[in-house]
Amino acid sequence: MTERHSGGDGSTDPLELEIYRAAVGSVLDEVETNLTRTAYSPLIYEYKDYTIGLLSPEFELINQSRYNLPLFMADLGAPVRDCVEVLGRETLHRGDVFLTNFAAVQGQHLNNVVLAAPLFTGEDLVGYVAVRAHWADVGGRTPGSMSWHARSIFEEGVQYRALRVVRAGAPQPEVVATILANTRMIDYVRGDLMAQIGCCDLAQRRWDERVACRWTQADMHRLRAEQRRRSAAYARQKVAQLPDGVFAASCLLDDSGSPGTAPLLMSLEVTVSGEQMTIDLADMPPQVAAPINAGATGGGVSLCRLAFKALVAPDYPLDEGLFDPLAINVVSGSMLGAGQTAPMGHWNNSLATVGDLVLKALAQVVPDRLPAGHHATMGVYQFTGEGPDGLWYTMDTIGGGWGGSAEHDGFSPLKTMFHGDNRELPMEVVESRFPLRYESAGFIPDSAGPGLHRGGLGVEKVVLTEADDVLFSSSMERTRTPPWGINGGLPGRSGGIDVQEPGEDTWTSALKVTDRRLPKGSRVRVRSHGGGGWGDPSLRSPAARDADAAAGLVTFDRSPH
Repeated sequence: MTERHSGGDGSTDPLELEIYRAAVGSVLDEVETNLTRTAYSPLIYEYKDYTIGLLSPEFELINQSRYNLPLFMADLGAPVRDCVEVLGRETLHRGDVFLTNFAAVQGQHLNNVVLAAPLFTGEDLVGYVAVRAHWADVGGRTPGSMSWHARSIFEEGVQYRALRVVRAGAPQPEVVATILANTRMIDYVRGDLMAQIGCCDLAQRRWDERVACRWTQADMHRLRAEQRRRSAAYARQKVAQLPDGVFAASCLLDDSGSPGTAPLLMSLEVTVSGEQMTIDLADMPPQVAAPINAGATGGGVSLCRLAFKALVAPDYPLDEGLFDPLAINVVSGSMLGAGQTAPMGHWNNSLATVGDLVLKALAQVVPDRLPAGHHATMGVYQFTGEGPDGLWYTMDTIGGGWGGSAEHDGFSPLKTMFHGDNRELPMEVVESRFPLRYESAGFIPDSAGPGLHRGGLGVEKVVLTEADDVLFSSSMERTRTPPWGINGGLPGRSGGIDVQEPGEDTWTSALKVTDRRLPKGSRVRVRSHGGGGWGDPSLRSPAARDADAAAGLVTFDRSPH
C-alpha cells in the first residue's frame, strides 16, 4: 500500500481526489453491471428497478450507481444505519450480509429490499455497500404485494428488519428458507436475493483491489471529507445564482387513492435565501387510508433531492455533500411522512408530482432553465396468472411526454423524472415468457401541449391476454390535472388505462384496480399523458409545425393565431 499525503499547505491534491473518486466509482460500475447480469427478474435486469450505494462509516453517501432509478436519491443511509443499530456494529465481520425492507425507516413499499454489507480495509470497518432491488413478491393480500385494498402495512407483506442472511461468507440456510416461505414467487425472489448477495461480495473484493490497496483508512477519511466539502461548495454556488424569494406551486391528484374519493391538493413552497434552499412540504395532505403514503426518507425527501440535483447539479457526481445547502420540511403524519403502519404499496403514486412541483415553483423566476410539466405518473400495468410451471407475473410502467423547454421540444417516450432513462420491458421478452401479446404501440397524435417548443407526445399500448383468468392490476395518476405549460405554453393531454373484454364494444376505465380477472381475449389499453408546452404557441416556426404534421404527431392546430 502506498500512503498518500496532502499538500504542504494541508490541502488535498485535486488529482488524487479525482483518482479516488474514479476508483470508488469503478467499484460501483462493476457491481451494477453484475446485478443486471445475474438478476432473475426483468424488473431488475431490464427495467433497472434498483440502486447501489457506497456509504461512509457514518452512513453518508460516498457514491451511487449511475444507471438505476434516480428516485432512490441518496436515501440508503437510513435503512443501513437502522440495521447496524439493531445488529450492533461490533458484531459485523467481513463477509456478513444483512437485509431490510422495514417501512418505518425506509418509507417505501415492502418490495424494495436492501441488502447491505460492511466494507473492511484490513481489520478496519471503512464503510458499507448497499444494494436495493424490487422483489417481485413479499407476501400480502395479492400477488406482487401491491393491493389498492390494503389499509395497513401488515396487509402488504412481510417486513424484514436487520436480518443477517450471510454470516462471514456463509449463507444462513434457515434465513433463506424463511424468506422463500414468505413469497409466492420463489424463483424470482431466490434468484434476485442471490444476485444481491453476490454483488455485496463483489463490492468487497473490488474495494480491496482498487481502493484499500492504494489508500490507508486515514487517507480515505481525508479524501471523503474533501470530496464532501467540494460538493457542498459547488451546490451552494449554484443555489446562490437563483433569485431569492418564496415560490409556491400546487396541483390536484385525481383522488385520495380510491376511485370516488375526494381529490388531494398537493402544495409546496420553495424558499431561496442566498446559498440556502428550503423546500417546505408542510401543506401536503395528511396520511390517507389508501396505500399511497410514503415515509419521509423514501418519499418527499428523495424527490426533493432529485429535483434539487436536476436544477443545480445535473452532471455532478452524487454524494451526501451535494445536499448540504438543501433543507426539507416534512410533517410527521402527512402523506409524505406517514406513520410506520400506514399502507405504502403504491407509495410512488404522487412522488413524480412532488418533483414536478418543485420545478414548477422555480419556473416562475427562471423559466429559461426549467421545462414544462411532464407526464408524472407511473402508469403501472401488471398481469399475473397460473401457468404450467406455476405462478407467472409481469409488471411494467409506460413512458410518456416530457415538457418542452427554452431550447427544444419535450422528449418522448420517457419514464417519469424519478425513473430517468429506464427502459420499458421489451415486448419480445414479455411475449416470449407470458401469455400476452402487444397488439399495437405508438404515439398519440395531438397529445403534446402546444408551445414555442411543444411537449413530448403521450404513448398508447394495447395488450391482449392469451390465457384465461389473467389477473390485472393498474395505477395511473393525474388524469384530471394534465401536465402544465410554462411561460405561455399550453398543457398536454391526459391519458388513461382502459379494459375491453371479449364481446364488448366499449372500453371501461381502470385507473386503479387490483386483480381484476380478465378472460382470454381481453384488451388492456394504456395511454400516457403528453408533456406541457413551453412558450407562446403562436411563435412556433411554420417549419416545425409542418414537420409535426408530416410525421403524424399533430392532426390539427391547437395553437392560437
